Amino acid sequence: MILFDKSNCVDICLKNTNKYVALAVADMQRDFQRRSLSCLKPQIIKEESNCCIVIERNKTDCCDPIADEGFVIRSKGSKIVITADGYLGTMWGIYTFCEQYLGIDPCYLFNDFETEKVEALEVGEIYIKENPKSFQFRGIFINDEDLLTGWKNGGGIRYVDFPWYYLTVEENVMNMVVETVLRLKLNLVIPASLLDIDNPPERLLADCVAKRGIYLSQHHIEPLGLSSFTFANYCRKYNKTGEFSYIKNPEVIEKAWEFYAGKWAEYDNVVWQIGLRGNGDRPVWQEARPTEAELERYGSFISKAYAKQKEIVVKATGGKAKYFTSTLWMEGSELTEKGFLKFPENTIVVFADAGLNQMYGNEYYTVPRNKTGKYGIYYHLQFFTSGPHLAPQTGIDKLYYNMKLAYENGDNAYCILNSSNIREFVFELKAYSEMQWDINSFSKHSYLDAYCDRFGFFAEEIKMLITQYYNRLPWLDEKYLSEHCQNQLFNFYEGNDLKDAKNYILKEGDILEHGQKIINCFHKKLSWGICEKYYEVLKLTIPQYQDLCRNFEALAEKLPEPLKKNIQVKWLLFAKTLLYIYEWYVALFEAKKYCDLYQSEEMKKTLNNACESLEKYLNYRKCAEYGIFENWYRGDLKMNIKQILYDTRRLLGQTPNYD
Repeated sequence: MILFDKSNCVDICLKNTNKYVALAVADMQRDFQRRSLSCLKPQIIKEESNCCIVIERNKTDCCDPIADEGFVIRSKGSKIVITADGYLGTMWGIYTFCEQYLGIDPCYLFNDFETEKVEALEVGEIYIKENPKSFQFRGIFINDEDLLTGWKNGGGIRYVDFPWYYLTVEENVMNMVVETVLRLKLNLVIPASLLDIDNPPERLLADCVAKRGIYLSQHHIEPLGLSSFTFANYCRKYNKTGEFSYIKNPEVIEKAWEFYAGKWAEYDNVVWQIGLRGNGDRPVWQEARPTEAELERYGSFISKAYAKQKEIVVKATGGKAKYFTSTLWMEGSELTEKGFLKFPENTIVVFADAGLNQMYGNEYYTVPRNKTGKYGIYYHLQFFTSGPHLAPQTGIDKLYYNMKLAYENGDNAYCILNSSNIREFVFELKAYSEMQWDINSFSKHSYLDAYCDRFGFFAEEIKMLITQYYNRLPWLDEKYLSEHCQNQLFNFYEGNDLKDAKNYILKEGDILEHGQKIINCFHKKLSWGICEKYYEVLKLTIPQYQDLCRNFEALAEKLPEPLKKNIQVKWLLFAKTLLYIYEWYVALFEAKKYCDLYQSEEMKKTLNNACESLEKYLNYRKCAEYGIFENWYRGDLKMNIKQILYDTRRLLGQTPNYD
């Protein structure tokens, strides 16, 4: 069957009247234009023609995860028919067709691959029958989204007394994110780090998700849509007073919960977050370390708050609310492990990895699972402050290890992936979506092969270099975590049976943070232990990444455009990002040593070396700010390389020249 040639294109017979399906069909029409050299697109017709794509009606308007997500695509004579029980299934059928037969990568908006146009496209017999088999709610969390916010002109103002969150992501940018989510056949989005949907520009982010028919949910610090920052806005706007403390101020807090639950109840598809945190992302208590008896009392108090929150949601939605989650982030893990925390019936209990090492904590292995309970996971593909943030450093091995473990433990009712600015993480994000859909059929090797196949003759070379990129990441054993990172909030896993998953990788954010400590103590006494350990590991790693960068550069020169551009703005940039940050840290460390020894000239030389490494990075990353990605790094507020360069140059009595 010919989909299109120089002058003709199939029609789409749209029998389905669902508004969300209509938007997916519009995406399909644009996909035809993207692939057609003549920019042809199908016309929408009401009755079947001799040669057309038929989008059948749904049997139900429901959108329950898994139950309503299956679909069938089959050829029937000179027609292609897409059928599904629910509208989610029809949407997934449409996007699967676009990927497999039109050749549109689900991440095409952010993956820096150019969609190749062809003169004609023909398909043979088709029969695909699919449904998600592994995870029910499959989502992403747009968290620490500084690059997305700064990329265009930003959306509306946010009234948040917190660094970085001055403006919302622009509506068109959010639409790009949601389209990518849909094409990956994910069904849930937490649309921002903090969200006050009583503020129209912030509500618009939620609208971008809701208008496409998938589920909305809330950050774990904003149960029922109320964070401490949102509460401050609520008090200012509606003349309320009182501290953000359910312990001290329960009546006002409950009124605020009721207010925001009413706002969120206006959306059809919400997975409600229940929880109780203190100001910001802190525990409800003020003690540095509560006693066992105090922890038990707090657990009982928080449990009662959970019950009250569910009661409020049920009332706000007229009993329609079906899905609830509660995330065991930080102290929630310990309270649950000790049996002090109780959850309302049918609440999905969500385990979280400790973002610093991206592994589940010890409590993941010790908290008993109720046979009738539902469980899920919150996983950090990116994590601020320690990273990854500017470059991917999780890898398919580690991601698969954690997803597979969750699935085998039955923690598959819900999964949310902290995905930040999307563009840096599409290689891992697409793998995540495939694992979520059917983890038993996912193959790490096949995934990498398929990714590299587009490089043709050079597929094996790029495969080898990507493998080296991840394998050469510097790492420390579990002793580092037990000696230096255990505290009352995190409970790190210290086992060594991790197979392909390295427990603690030195990521770019953590290196920058420790380097900043050296700067702050440059003329003071510094505790050398961990800083020196990082120095030793990074000094050994630098030659490996220098070699890797040379090999990526050599490969790029052998490739035709646009594949050359892709290597330069993805893998070579990622490798250079890490290399230059490693070099900066090593030189900075040595400069501090020279300073302590009163060796002025050596100190100045190594400080200049440190600055030059960051300047090289800032200069090279401009290659990624091309076309629609102009100003991509304008919003680099989280890692803030320019500020770190300024702080480093300041030690020489200078300010940097950013040009």
